[in-house]
Amino acid sequence: MRCVEAWWSRGGSRILDPCLQNASDRGESLLQAFITERKSTKGLTASGEDWLQRSHGRFIAWHDAPLANIERGQIVQFVALYVGKPWQRHSMYPALRTFWKRASRTYDVANSMIDRWGNPVIDPPRVPSVILHTQTIESMAALITLAYTSRDKSMIPVLADTGARRSELANINVRNLDLDRQRIRVMGKGNNEGWLIFGEGTKRVLGTYLQKERPTGLLFGFTPYGVQTFSRRLEDLSGIKCNPHSFRRGFATELRHKGVSELDIAQLGRWSSWRWLDDTRRRIASMTQPAGINRWLRSESSFDVRNLS
Repeated sequence: MRCVEAWWSRGGSRILDPCLQNASDRGESLLQAFITERKSTKGLTASGEDWLQRSHGRFIAWHDAPLANIERGQIVQFVALYVGKPWQRHSMYPALRTFWKRASRTYDVANSMIDRWGNPVIDPPRVPSVILHTQTIESMAALITLAYTSRDKSMIPVLADTGARRSELANINVRNLDLDRQRIRVMGKGNNEGWLIFGEGTKRVLGTYLQKERPTGLLFGFTPYGVQTFSRRLEDLSGIKCNPHSFRRGFATELRHKGVSELDIAQLGRWSSWRWLDDTRRRIASMTQPAGINRWLRSESSFDVRNLS
């Protein structure tokens, strides 16, 4: 029998999705139904689907009991598997909370993460309060020197000058690049459209890249995973810790040093929450030379590759 994605009422009683009436169901059909629904109603992105498959799929693959028999202790045991990986453990918590909320709301499956009054019975894991790596002007110069192609050399300034997320960078289409107005239209986190704003230096680099390579379709021809692989390759070549988000951290930190308001930074960086602010404040407080990082942003506001040559 083909699965349906929701429960329905018959004579005032709740009827289960036929897929979940099987007592041995461990949640696979629920996950696939959830993904299908999110695609239809929320416009789930490819990266969002991948995250759901990996985070929810790990729990489904780990437990060996029917979904309806899962108890609080088993969820705690699963989260404990990531005790040595605090960031991964932290991301697992909202994933599991979403999974059980969906199971409870849509199907007759008890939510093992809350009590009967709706209070959480599993505390969210804490993450270390550490200052995460941010690129410096010196490390930027080394990374650009080691980049193989004009495409690679232009990707680094775009990351630094715009604060782009890796998914945003990967999905930039040539037709969405407005070189004259120095902006790029992107579909960001949560399918929210926004603009990446860049300075004169990045404009020159992109102009050279467009003339030389004449890309069509995607500007850089990378997937989000490809952007991550690109940064790892640079890290292996240079010995400099490098990931796409380190450029985004530097973007926020330097703007704050220049006196840009936190609200304006949040809008420029397309942040939907204020958690980034605590990280930025800690980085600024830890730095002994406020002007020492990411001096490539904007001419008085602009990334200038001449400073890196």
